[in-house]
Amino acid sequence: MKQIFDQYIHPFTDDFGETRYAVAEWDSFHSQYVAPLDARTRKLTGCSAEFAKTPKALGGYKTKRQALRRARYLYGDANDKI
Repeated sequence: MKQIFDQYIHPFTDDFGETRYAVAEWDSFHSQYVAPLDARTRKLTGCSAEFAKTPKALGGYKTKRQALRRARYLYGDANDKI
């Protein structure tokens, strides 16, 4: 199950030297990361996704566990939840 969502987790080093994890899908055609927004943010902004050339520009989570939880929320569906 975890392997399904590992493709959406991208580690990077922040300005303080800490390893953080961004959650996004790599779009090879446009050479950028695409991170869908949650329902609340979509409603507030009218945008469906955030785009960036590097995972660092998307921000990130302190632990891989937090990033994995977010990836399941964003990219999972009812069939994936076992």
